[in-house]
Amino acid sequence: MEKKVTMKQLAKELGISINAVSLALNDREGVSEKTRKQVLKLANETGYLEQSNKYNKTYSSKNICVLIRKIYFQDMHFYSRVIYGIEWQADKLGYDIIMQFADDKVNVPSCVENHKVAGIIIVGPVEKDRIEALNAYGIPMVIVDSTTYGFAADNILSDNRSGAFSAANLLVKNGYQKIGFFGDLDYSLSIKERYLGYVEAMTGVMEDGSMQTALLDTMKYSLLKNIEEHVLNKNVEAITELIKSMEEIPEVFLCSNDRAAILLMNALRSLEYRVPEDIGIVGFDDMEISTMVMPGLTTLHIAKKNMGMKAVQTLQWRLQNRKAKPEKIVLPVELVIRGSVQLGCQMQDVPETGNI
Repeated sequence: MEKKVTMKQLAKELGISINAVSLALNDREGVSEKTRKQVLKLANETGYLEQSNKYNKTYSSKNICVLIRKIYFQDMHFYSRVIYGIEWQADKLGYDIIMQFADDKVNVPSCVENHKVAGIIIVGPVEKDRIEALNAYGIPMVIVDSTTYGFAADNILSDNRSGAFSAANLLVKNGYQKIGFFGDLDYSLSIKERYLGYVEAMTGVMEDGSMQTALLDTMKYSLLKNIEEHVLNKNVEAITELIKSMEEIPEVFLCSNDRAAILLMNALRSLEYRVPEDIGIVGFDDMEISTMVMPGLTTLHIAKKNMGMKAVQTLQWRLQNRKAKPEKIVLPVELVIRGSVQLGCQMQDVPETGNI
């Protein structure tokens, strides 16, 4: 039979007293947070927690499962900043992060299945059935930059609709009439919200001021499907073909995100359009890469680190208020004007919100 791990062995491995191990396992004062984490980590790795179930609650109370698709985790411009905010705030509040990828066929990570985490933070869009499977475990969950209807989870979102409205309205005030939207509406709720903000601004251009008229009139200037896969794969050729298929090329594109905007900019240049002289481009997210392209990309700034920090703060609050109703926390966005559009009228001259 396999020999059981003892507190004495844990203490010897870490070079601390048995009493310190006991204090850490029982979540009592008398040891530093660093020592507590080291004890709990070693206790889990050696199987001590499995043979001493009484300490599982202590271990789980110090852990947060962060679930994200691998392609987002590798994104150095947006989600990496959100993850940094999560890790920074988690460390400040005494939590450890267990990173899990939402790409395999297993819907529930083992750390959730074995109740070894206090809560779950989902970053970016994941499948509805995966969220449903996680929700069944009754572990508090916060969803960042996405949302799924029908689940009792807190959401951290950017003010997508209002931000897109402000950007589109600024374009109208600067004399742009043919304004298109470039974004995959089937991909995420955030993109849908940004599109609706754009349409809301366009209603002010229509003679009857109706959203229905705006939707119909702007369709010919917009690309709204089969886009995001090409954006993620940086497929300029595919985007170029989509532009060629358009009924009419607009004077300016409002894009669903900066990655899409920069890829579109490259595709337009391959067709010998000049930015901003022939076509203006506006992005969304204000990634660092927005300042590295020529001309610099006009975009909407999202405080990405703050989104991650707010997710951890919300999860901690949820752990202490489990019966409270789920909250949707919407963080403001800010328009950053650079050289990818030609503007005379500035932001202070434009209303910040519409009838939304």
